[in-house]
Amino acid sequence: MYAKSLHIYDFKCFRKAELRLQYPGRSGEGVSELGNVNLVLGDNGGGKSSVLRALAIAVLAPALLDSGFVPYRLVRRVMPGNDQVEKAFLKVEGMPEKNEILPNVSRRKKLELIARIQTRGRGNLDRLHLDSTPDSPIAEVLFDDYSPAYFVVGYGATRRVESGEFSPSSAQRSRALRYQRIAGLFEDHVALRPMQAWLPRLLSKDPKQHELVVSQINKVLPSNIRFSGARDDDQDQYMFEFEGVPTPFSALSDGYKAFVGWVCDLIGHMADVATDGRSIAELPGIVLVDEIDLHLHPEWQRSVVPALAGAFPKIQFVFTSHSPLVASTVRRENVFVTDVAEDGTATIKQLLERVYGLGAEQLLLSSYFGLQSTRPESFNRQAETLFEKAAKGDASAALTYLDQLTVPSDSAPATPTKRNVAK
Repeated sequence: MYAKSLHIYDFKCFRKAELRLQYPGRSGEGVSELGNVNLVLGDNGGGKSSVLRALAIAVLAPALLDSGFVPYRLVRRVMPGNDQVEKAFLKVEGMPEKNEILPNVSRRKKLELIARIQTRGRGNLDRLHLDSTPDSPIAEVLFDDYSPAYFVVGYGATRRVESGEFSPSSAQRSRALRYQRIAGLFEDHVALRPMQAWLPRLLSKDPKQHELVVSQINKVLPSNIRFSGARDDDQDQYMFEFEGVPTPFSALSDGYKAFVGWVCDLIGHMADVATDGRSIAELPGIVLVDEIDLHLHPEWQRSVVPALAGAFPKIQFVFTSHSPLVASTVRRENVFVTDVAEDGTATIKQLLERVYGLGAEQLLLSSYFGLQSTRPESFNRQAETLFEKAAKGDASAALTYLDQLTVPSDSAPATPTKRNVAK
């Protein structure tokens, strides 16, 4: 299934918001060339992560009941003395695949998935309404954890791969599998599955799918790192070739581990549900990633989104980012920008201003990021002081002012000899 639109009411920092999303196969006005990508930009605390959480809850609401999901402060909180908000409402208009349509859904003109959340007095815990379950036309399908139908996976900004002993059975006892796939959006300490927890089983069960998995991983990696599927049994780790040197996963930089970790976790979940002989590259679904530029060097930020979109053409991605380099790789139709209304609530909208292909400084000074200057504040204060002195006739201050604002021709960066694309 794909989400055609998301409607948010009194959820987290939003009073009311609506997003018309890009998804594979979308037609009509407003279609982007990169048709499976949505990118949310905005300030810290502006609601970017809340958009991802709202979408995950709206689609999976019936499966989240009794799954280990804890609705912590999801209903919008207001200042003391104001009228209290008691309920949040989320709605997704879905575009289901043929195999996802149940008999009672096929007669509907459109598929609407609804979640209602209610406060529990003055505490921090809210309650996902039980009446979401009978109202949902897909509840029956959602309770099959290994069904490819309504496949949703989400990753928070604190994602990391489990470095100790990983027990799939323990993880399943604490969280139902549908919730496990999105738990990182709601719980900071949730770890990703290491490859050794699922990839060896795939090799013995389906060698062709294993070969495709290796190919998919390499499609989204920079050219200086390759994955062959080789494993060091003594270390119980998978090996990569980094700059031609065999390197275990744990020895990779934080940037590579963070990126490879969530991509491999995603592919593992895709392999879990692609049990009908379908290639994982053809599996539809929704993937939500907070801070897609996490730990990535600027060189990699310039290609990561197109690489993911091309490697998984049937996946509808919703990313968040603070990076102008990431933003410049998509079209304005792909971008949503959060802001703050006069009453302090979050808003979200799309802009008419061009974004694709702009330089980092152009974007930072545009309405997408809203900076007045890309220079340090301390530099601007010093420059203002020098300008005031120069305006009063101080020739030395005038020369210093001009010197600081002029970039010498010999200060251009040298051409790098190696691509270093992750911290």
